[in-house]
Amino acid sequence: MKRAFRERAMSRLYADLESADFDVREYALFQLALMLRRSQSASLSADWTDYDSEHLSRDLLRIRLSPAEQKRIVRHLARMISRFAESRPSAFWALSEVSAQVGSDTAASAIAELGDQLNDTAAYQACRALLKWLDSDDVAVKYASEVLADPGLLPMLRRWSRSSEVRLAKSANAVIIRAQRSGNR
Repeated sequence: MKRAFRERAMSRLYADLESADFDVREYALFQLALMLRRSQSASLSADWTDYDSEHLSRDLLRIRLSPAEQKRIVRHLARMISRFAESRPSAFWALSEVSAQVGSDTAASAIAELGDQLNDTAAYQACRALLKWLDSDDVAVKYASEVLADPGLLPMLRRWSRSSEVRLAKSANAVIIRAQRSGNR
């Protein structure tokens, strides 16, 4: 794909992430998550590829995200998390589609900075991302020690583990347990 077409397609997607229209932002987040998932998975099932083609434009389907582009996307997601409270759950969900090396610092910073301001759904999606990264073999031990060492993250996870929202409490508790187990290896 020619660079100019690629840049134009991505610029439109980035512009949609900044839209004042909630639905436009959410659809852009959904498309980014699909693209990120495709870039992380070397072999996708035929069913998943068909799903992508239903929701991504021809131009977006042709784009394979480089590590630099993934980092750029993470910066956009971080900005969204701080700017658009109603899109935080989807932004954390999309963020979970990058590798731990690319997304973990952004997620941890957002949780530490905005933890009390996150609704239960956003907090759950943040925990889901952390769990996904803790389950990745290549970085689990390193990442677990970082999770436990972060002075803003662990207290928030403990607070969430006592939430009356059962799904959030279970997820936060699972993050703490997995991080402790991985850190003790």
